[in-house]
Amino acid sequence: MELSNIEKLLEKYFEGETTLSEEKELKVYFTGESVPSHLERYKDLFQFFSNESQVTASSEVSLKTNTSKVPWYTWIGVAASIALIVGLFIKDIPAGADPEGVYGTYDDPEIALQKTKEALDLVASLMNEGKKELVYLNEFDNAKKELVYINEFENTKNKLIK
Repeated sequence: MELSNIEKLLEKYFEGETTLSEEKELKVYFTGESVPSHLERYKDLFQFFSNESQVTASSEVSLKTNTSKVPWYTWIGVAASIALIVGLFIKDIPAGADPEGVYGTYDDPEIALQKTKEALDLVASLMNEGKKELVYLNEFDNAKKELVYINEFENTKNKLIK
C-alpha cells in the first residue's frame, strides 16, 4: 500500500471520518513489519486495538435488578401524603375538646372587640420587637453609599493617572 494513501487514511482516522474497511486496512498495515520510522508511533496503537478486539470475557457478569423492592424513603413520602390528606378532609372535632362547640366565640360584641384588640396588641408588640433590629440596616445602607463615593473617586483618579 502506498505511503501517501496510508497518511491520508491516518488523517481521516483521527478526524473520525474513516469507514470500517479503511480502519481494517490501517490495522493490517500497522500490524505488519514494514512500517516507516515516522509512522512507528502509531504501530503500538493499532496493535493494541487488534489484540483487544480478540479478548473475550472469561466469566459472565450478572446485573442485579431489584425492581420488586421499593426504597423505604418512598414509603415515608406516601405515608406523609396520606396523613396530610386525612388531616385536611377530617372535619369532625374530637369529642370532649369543646363541649359547647364555641371555640373562642363571644356572644357579647364588646367582649369580642376587647379580646380582638388584645390579640392585635400582642401581635403589634411582637412586630415592633423585630423592627428594632432593622435600625442596623439603615447604618449598613449609609456605609454602602459612602463606599460608592469612594469607588467613584478611585475611578476618577485612575482615569486621571492614565
